[in-house]
Amino acid sequence: MLRHGLVVAASALLLACSPALNWREVPLGGAAVMLPCKPDQAQRTVAMGGRDVVLSMAGCEAAGALFAVSHVQAANAAHAATLLTEWRAASLQAMRSSTATELPALVGAGRAPALSLAAQGQRPDGTAVQARLAWWLVGDAVFHMAVYADRLTPDMSETLVSEPRRL
Repeated sequence: MLRHGLVVAASALLLACSPALNWREVPLGGAAVMLPCKPDQAQRTVAMGGRDVVLSMAGCEAAGALFAVSHVQAANAAHAATLLTEWRAASLQAMRSSTATELPALVGAGRAPALSLAAQGQRPDGTAVQARLAWWLVGDAVFHMAVYADRLTPDMSETLVSEPRRL
């Protein structure tokens, strides 16, 4: 009986030590991005930057936060820059952002600097939400990383907004 109790106690201790954010590489748009949970993935055609583009998405929920990564392939570098600008505006508008702070630019090995923001706004139901948003330009591709939570912590966002690794 004592042995059974020790096994149960040890199992509970191991579960308590399990990280809420189990980061893993996820392939998306010819690159590998980091997500802290097993994502659902989808694609759809959307109008962005004056053209129809295929938007690839991967997202999941963990530790009370929603994590999402998206990718579009632009026609050229100028179109990619236009997409990034429009995507920034649309993301902030969707969350009815009242406060957005541009963070230091993200620079990757051989990649164009990206845009990184911390924002506060509202969910569709009107409750408050914090977000960390980042965009990477990788050639003519644009990657968008986002995490939304009641209260963000650095461990929720720092790995997510890291540079996509080209596959």
